[in-house]
Amino acid sequence: MKILLIDRTDIAPLGVKKEHINKIKSIKKDVQLVVVPFTDKKEIEKQLVDAEIIAGHQMNIPPITKAKNLKFTQSFSAGVEKILTPEIKNSNVIIGNVSGIHAVPIAEHVIGFMLIFTRRFYDSFKNQQKKIWKKDQNLTELRGKTVLVVGLGNIGTEVARLASLLGTKVIGVKQNINNKPDFVEKVYSISDLEKVLHLADFVVMCLPLTSETHHLFDMKKFKLMKKSGVIINVGRGKLINEKELIEALDKKIIGGAGLDVTEEEPLSHKSKLWGMENVVITPHHSGWSEKYMDRAIDLFCINLKAYLANKPLPNLVDKIRGY
Repeated sequence: MKILLIDRTDIAPLGVKKEHINKIKSIKKDVQLVVVPFTDKKEIEKQLVDAEIIAGHQMNIPPITKAKNLKFTQSFSAGVEKILTPEIKNSNVIIGNVSGIHAVPIAEHVIGFMLIFTRRFYDSFKNQQKKIWKKDQNLTELRGKTVLVVGLGNIGTEVARLASLLGTKVIGVKQNINNKPDFVEKVYSISDLEKVLHLADFVVMCLPLTSETHHLFDMKKFKLMKKSGVIINVGRGKLINEKELIEALDKKIIGGAGLDVTEEEPLSHKSKLWGMENVVITPHHSGWSEKYMDRAIDLFCINLKAYLANKPLPNLVDKIRGY
Protein backbone atom coordinates (compact mmCIF):
# COMPACT_ATOMS: atom_id res chain seq x y z
CA MET A 1 0.00 0.00 0.00
CA LYS A 2 1.38 3.39 -1.03
CA ILE A 3 0.59 6.65 0.75
CA LEU A 4 1.54 9.93 -0.89
CA LEU A 5 1.90 12.61 1.79
CA ILE A 6 2.20 16.17 0.47
CA ASP A 7 4.17 18.27 2.94
CA ARG A 8 3.73 22.00 3.55
CA THR A 9 7.41 22.75 4.08
CA ASP A 10 6.87 26.53 3.98
CA ILE A 11 4.64 26.87 7.04
CA ALA A 12 5.99 25.56 10.34
CA PRO A 13 2.63 24.77 12.03
CA LEU A 14 1.54 22.78 8.93
CA GLY A 15 4.76 20.89 8.28
CA VAL A 16 5.33 17.16 8.77
CA LYS A 17 7.90 16.09 11.37
CA LYS A 18 9.91 12.89 11.66
CA GLU A 19 7.76 11.67 14.54
CA HIS A 20 4.65 12.10 12.38
CA ILE A 21 6.18 9.95 9.65
CA ASN A 22 7.14 7.26 12.16
CA LYS A 23 3.64 7.27 13.63
CA ILE A 24 2.04 6.68 10.22
CA LYS A 25 4.54 3.91 9.34
CA SER A 26 3.83 2.15 12.64
CA ILE A 27 0.20 1.57 11.60
CA LYS A 28 1.16 -1.00 8.96
CA LYS A 29 4.55 -2.60 8.44
CA ASP A 30 4.48 -2.85 4.66
CA VAL A 31 3.22 0.68 4.04
CA GLN A 32 5.16 2.68 1.47
CA LEU A 33 5.03 6.26 2.68
CA VAL A 34 6.29 8.82 0.17
CA VAL A 35 6.65 12.38 1.48
CA VAL A 36 6.89 15.09 -1.19
CA PRO A 37 7.12 18.88 -0.68
CA PHE A 38 4.06 20.66 -2.06
CA THR A 39 6.34 22.71 -4.32
CA ASP A 40 7.57 19.65 -6.26
CA LYS A 41 4.66 19.36 -8.69
CA LYS A 42 6.44 16.94 -11.03
CA GLU A 43 7.26 14.48 -8.26
CA ILE A 44 3.73 14.70 -6.88
CA GLU A 45 2.33 13.90 -10.32
CA LYS A 46 4.74 10.98 -10.67
CA GLN A 47 3.96 9.49 -7.24
CA LEU A 48 0.23 10.08 -7.64
CA VAL A 49 -0.14 7.48 -10.41
CA ASP A 50 -0.03 4.39 -8.17
CA ALA A 51 -0.85 5.91 -4.77
CA GLU A 52 -3.73 4.27 -2.89
CA ILE A 53 -3.95 7.12 -0.38
CA ILE A 54 -3.18 10.83 -0.72
CA ALA A 55 -2.83 13.01 2.38
CA GLY A 56 -2.26 16.75 2.49
CA HIS A 57 -3.80 20.16 2.93
CA GLN A 58 -6.75 20.56 0.60
CA MET A 59 -5.20 23.36 -1.48
CA ASN A 60 -2.22 21.11 -2.30
CA ILE A 61 -4.06 17.94 -3.30
CA PRO A 62 -3.96 17.68 -7.12
CA PRO A 63 -6.67 16.49 -9.53
CA ILE A 64 -7.08 12.71 -9.44
CA THR A 65 -7.29 12.13 -13.22
CA LYS A 66 -4.02 10.18 -13.31
CA ALA A 67 -4.45 8.50 -9.91
CA LYS A 68 -5.48 5.07 -11.15
CA ASN A 69 -5.20 3.33 -7.78
CA LEU A 70 -6.60 6.04 -5.49
CA LYS A 71 -9.14 4.93 -2.90
CA PHE A 72 -8.77 7.36 0.01
CA THR A 73 -7.95 11.07 0.22
CA GLN A 74 -7.11 12.61 3.60
CA SER A 75 -7.39 16.36 4.02
CA PHE A 76 -5.37 17.98 6.81
CA SER A 77 -8.01 20.71 7.01
CA ALA A 78 -11.65 20.54 8.06
CA GLY A 79 -12.86 22.12 4.83
CA VAL A 80 -12.78 20.01 1.68
CA GLU A 81 -14.55 22.25 -0.85
CA LYS A 82 -11.42 22.44 -3.04
CA ILE A 83 -11.11 18.65 -3.08
CA LEU A 84 -14.75 17.98 -3.90
CA THR A 85 -14.47 18.29 -7.66
CA PRO A 86 -17.16 16.65 -9.83
CA GLU A 87 -14.60 13.93 -10.59
CA ILE A 88 -14.13 13.13 -6.90
CA LYS A 89 -17.85 13.34 -6.15
CA ASN A 90 -18.65 10.84 -8.90
CA SER A 91 -15.87 8.43 -7.92
CA ASN A 92 -15.62 5.76 -5.22
CA VAL A 93 -12.77 7.64 -3.53
CA ILE A 94 -13.57 8.29 0.13
CA ILE A 95 -12.50 11.52 1.81
CA GLY A 96 -11.43 12.03 5.39
CA ASN A 97 -10.82 15.37 7.08
CA VAL A 98 -9.50 16.57 10.44
CA SER A 99 -12.67 18.22 11.68
CA GLY A 100 -12.32 18.75 15.42
CA ILE A 101 -8.62 19.58 15.69
CA HIS A 102 -9.20 23.32 15.32
CA ALA A 103 -11.66 23.72 18.19
CA VAL A 104 -9.24 24.88 20.88
CA PRO A 105 -7.23 27.53 18.97
CA ILE A 106 -10.23 28.87 17.04
CA ALA A 107 -12.39 29.15 20.16
CA GLU A 108 -9.58 31.08 21.90
CA HIS A 109 -9.28 33.28 18.79
CA VAL A 110 -13.00 34.08 18.95
CA ILE A 111 -12.72 35.06 22.61
CA GLY A 112 -9.82 37.30 21.58
CA PHE A 113 -12.01 39.01 18.98
CA MET A 114 -14.73 39.57 21.57
CA LEU A 115 -12.30 41.06 24.08
CA ILE A 116 -10.88 43.40 21.44
CA PHE A 117 -14.36 44.86 21.05
CA THR A 118 -15.42 44.93 24.73
CA ARG A 119 -12.07 46.09 26.14
CA ARG A 120 -11.42 48.23 23.04
CA PHE A 121 -7.83 47.06 22.65
CA TYR A 122 -7.78 48.24 19.04
CA ASP A 123 -8.06 51.87 20.18
CA SER A 124 -5.50 51.35 22.93
CA PHE A 125 -3.00 49.89 20.44
CA LYS A 126 -3.42 52.90 18.17
CA ASN A 127 -2.89 55.28 21.09
CA GLN A 128 0.19 53.31 22.15
CA GLN A 129 1.74 53.77 18.71
CA LYS A 130 1.16 57.51 19.01
CA LYS A 131 2.34 57.56 22.67
CA ILE A 132 -1.04 58.85 23.84
CA TRP A 133 -2.11 58.14 27.43
CA LYS A 134 -5.91 58.31 27.29
CA LYS A 135 -8.44 56.40 29.37
CA ASP A 136 -11.34 54.96 27.37
CA GLN A 137 -14.74 55.71 28.88
CA ASN A 138 -16.55 53.29 26.59
CA LEU A 139 -15.07 50.05 27.93
CA THR A 140 -17.52 47.28 28.63
CA GLU A 141 -17.33 43.61 29.64
CA LEU A 142 -18.30 40.25 28.23
CA ARG A 143 -20.21 39.14 31.32
CA GLY A 144 -23.91 39.48 30.67
CA LYS A 145 -23.56 39.78 26.90
CA THR A 146 -25.45 37.41 24.57
CA VAL A 147 -23.40 35.32 22.16
CA LEU A 148 -25.16 33.61 19.27
CA VAL A 149 -23.10 30.73 17.86
CA VAL A 150 -24.23 29.76 14.36
CA GLY A 151 -23.11 26.18 13.90
CA LEU A 152 -22.58 24.01 16.98
CA GLY A 153 -20.09 21.54 15.60
CA ASN A 154 -16.75 20.90 17.29
CA ILE A 155 -15.59 24.50 16.92
CA GLY A 156 -18.91 26.16 17.70
CA THR A 157 -19.41 24.01 20.79
CA GLU A 158 -15.99 24.96 22.16
CA VAL A 159 -16.67 28.64 21.41
CA ALA A 160 -19.94 28.31 23.31
CA ARG A 161 -18.25 26.59 26.26
CA LEU A 162 -15.53 29.21 26.64
CA ALA A 163 -17.97 32.09 26.19
CA SER A 164 -20.24 30.65 28.87
CA LEU A 165 -17.30 30.42 31.30
CA LEU A 166 -16.84 34.18 30.89
CA GLY A 167 -20.40 34.82 32.03
CA THR A 168 -22.11 35.34 28.69
CA LYS A 169 -25.54 34.04 27.76
CA VAL A 170 -24.96 31.60 24.92
CA ILE A 171 -27.60 30.65 22.40
CA GLY A 172 -27.00 28.48 19.36
CA VAL A 173 -28.24 27.66 15.89
CA LYS A 174 -27.83 24.17 14.48
CA GLN A 175 -29.52 21.77 12.11
CA ASN A 176 -30.49 19.28 14.79
CA ILE A 177 -31.79 21.11 17.85
CA ASN A 178 -31.54 18.00 20.01
CA ASN A 179 -28.55 17.24 22.25
CA LYS A 180 -28.22 20.77 23.59
CA PRO A 181 -24.99 21.30 25.56
CA ASP A 182 -25.60 22.31 29.18
CA PHE A 183 -23.68 25.58 28.73
CA VAL A 184 -25.95 26.70 25.88
CA GLU A 185 -29.17 28.28 27.16
CA LYS A 186 -31.26 27.56 24.07
CA VAL A 187 -30.78 26.06 20.62
CA TYR A 188 -32.69 27.17 17.54
CA SER A 189 -32.99 25.66 14.10
CA ILE A 190 -31.40 27.36 11.11
CA SER A 191 -34.89 28.35 9.95
CA ASP A 192 -35.25 30.46 13.11
CA LEU A 193 -31.96 32.33 12.63
CA GLU A 194 -33.62 35.58 11.58
CA LYS A 195 -35.89 35.49 14.64
CA VAL A 196 -33.02 35.48 17.13
CA LEU A 197 -30.44 37.81 15.56
CA HIS A 198 -31.78 40.80 17.46
CA LEU A 199 -30.87 39.12 20.76
CA ALA A 200 -27.15 38.85 20.11
CA ASP A 201 -24.29 41.16 21.04
CA PHE A 202 -21.95 38.83 19.15
CA VAL A 203 -22.85 36.55 16.24
CA VAL A 204 -20.19 33.89 15.68
CA MET A 205 -20.14 32.07 12.34
CA CYS A 206 -18.82 28.50 12.66
CA LEU A 207 -20.39 26.90 9.62
CA PRO A 208 -18.86 25.01 6.69
CA LEU A 209 -19.30 26.44 3.20
CA THR A 210 -21.98 24.65 1.17
CA SER A 211 -24.47 25.72 -1.47
CA GLU A 212 -26.97 26.30 1.37
CA THR A 213 -24.63 28.45 3.50
CA HIS A 214 -23.14 30.56 0.69
CA HIS A 215 -23.90 34.24 1.48
CA LEU A 216 -26.05 33.14 4.41
CA PHE A 217 -25.40 36.55 5.92
CA ASP A 218 -26.48 39.50 3.79
CA MET A 219 -27.99 42.93 4.33
CA LYS A 220 -31.34 41.48 5.36
CA LYS A 221 -29.70 39.69 8.28
CA PHE A 222 -27.43 42.61 9.19
CA LYS A 223 -30.53 44.79 9.55
CA LEU A 224 -31.96 42.27 12.01
CA MET A 225 -28.90 42.50 14.27
CA LYS A 226 -28.37 45.02 17.05
CA LYS A 227 -26.78 48.26 15.89
CA SER A 228 -24.04 47.52 18.42
CA GLY A 229 -23.82 43.88 17.35
CA VAL A 230 -20.55 42.40 16.16
CA ILE A 231 -20.31 39.58 13.62
CA ILE A 232 -17.35 37.20 13.92
CA ASN A 233 -16.51 34.82 11.09
CA VAL A 234 -14.15 31.88 11.63
CA GLY A 235 -15.93 29.58 9.16
CA ARG A 236 -15.51 30.48 5.51
CA GLY A 237 -15.40 33.93 3.94
CA LYS A 238 -18.21 33.23 1.50
CA LEU A 239 -20.68 32.66 4.32
CA ILE A 240 -21.00 36.46 4.26
CA ASN A 241 -21.85 38.74 1.37
CA GLU A 242 -18.77 40.93 1.78
CA LYS A 243 -20.03 43.84 -0.30
CA GLU A 244 -23.13 44.09 1.89
CA LEU A 245 -21.07 43.62 5.05
CA ILE A 246 -18.95 46.63 4.10
CA GLU A 247 -22.10 48.65 3.51
CA ALA A 248 -23.57 47.56 6.85
CA LEU A 249 -20.36 48.54 8.66
CA ASP A 250 -20.08 51.81 6.75
CA LYS A 251 -23.63 52.85 7.58
CA LYS A 252 -23.34 51.70 11.22
CA ILE A 253 -26.12 49.16 10.69
CA ILE A 254 -24.00 46.83 12.84
CA GLY A 255 -21.29 47.66 15.34
CA GLY A 256 -18.32 45.75 13.99
CA ALA A 257 -16.77 42.61 12.54
CA GLY A 258 -14.00 40.21 13.52
CA LEU A 259 -12.89 38.38 10.38
CA ASP A 260 -10.43 35.52 10.19
CA VAL A 261 -11.74 34.66 6.72
CA THR A 262 -12.77 36.76 3.72
CA GLU A 263 -14.50 36.09 0.40
CA GLU A 264 -11.25 36.29 -1.54
CA GLU A 265 -7.99 35.35 0.13
CA PRO A 266 -5.59 37.03 0.48
CA LEU A 267 -7.84 40.03 1.00
CA SER A 268 -7.24 42.56 -1.76
CA HIS A 269 -5.23 45.65 -0.84
CA LYS A 270 -8.09 47.60 -2.38
CA SER A 271 -10.68 46.23 0.06
CA LYS A 272 -12.33 48.86 2.21
CA LEU A 273 -12.27 46.42 5.13
CA TRP A 274 -8.58 47.12 5.79
CA GLY A 275 -9.19 50.73 6.81
CA MET A 276 -12.38 50.33 8.82
CA GLU A 277 -12.03 51.17 12.51
CA ASN A 278 -14.83 48.77 13.49
CA VAL A 279 -13.17 45.77 11.81
CA VAL A 280 -10.45 43.44 13.07
CA ILE A 281 -8.84 41.18 10.45
CA THR A 282 -6.61 38.13 10.89
CA PRO A 283 -5.26 36.18 7.87
CA HIS A 284 -7.16 32.88 8.15
CA HIS A 285 -4.89 31.47 10.83
CA SER A 286 -7.27 31.12 13.78
CA GLY A 287 -6.88 27.33 13.64
CA TRP A 288 -3.11 27.36 13.77
CA SER A 289 -0.95 26.47 16.74
CA GLU A 290 2.23 24.50 17.35
CA LYS A 291 -0.02 21.46 17.99
CA TYR A 292 -1.80 21.60 14.61
CA MET A 293 -0.04 18.75 12.80
CA ASP A 294 0.25 16.61 15.93
CA ARG A 295 -3.56 16.59 16.06
CA ALA A 296 -3.96 16.24 12.28
CA ILE A 297 -1.65 13.20 12.09
CA ASP A 298 -3.39 11.63 15.09
CA LEU A 299 -6.74 11.89 13.29
CA PHE A 300 -5.24 10.64 10.03
CA CYS A 301 -3.92 7.59 11.85
CA ILE A 302 -7.36 6.93 13.34
CA ASN A 303 -8.90 7.19 9.87
CA LEU A 304 -6.13 5.02 8.42
CA LYS A 305 -6.70 2.25 10.97
CA ALA A 306 -10.42 2.26 10.16
CA TYR A 307 -9.68 2.17 6.42
CA LEU A 308 -7.32 -0.81 6.81
CA ALA A 309 -9.93 -2.62 8.89
CA ASN A 310 -12.53 -1.94 6.17
CA LYS A 311 -14.59 0.14 8.60
CA PRO A 312 -16.17 3.60 8.10
CA LEU A 313 -13.77 6.47 8.73
CA PRO A 314 -14.47 8.26 12.03
CA ASN A 315 -13.88 11.53 10.17
CA LEU A 316 -15.57 10.61 6.92
CA VAL A 317 -16.73 13.47 4.68
CA ASP A 318 -20.23 13.22 3.26
CA LYS A 319 -19.60 14.09 -0.39
CA ILE A 320 -23.21 15.17 -0.88
CA ARG A 321 -23.32 17.54 2.11
CA GLY A 322 -19.79 18.73 1.55
CA TYR A 323 -18.51 18.19 5.10
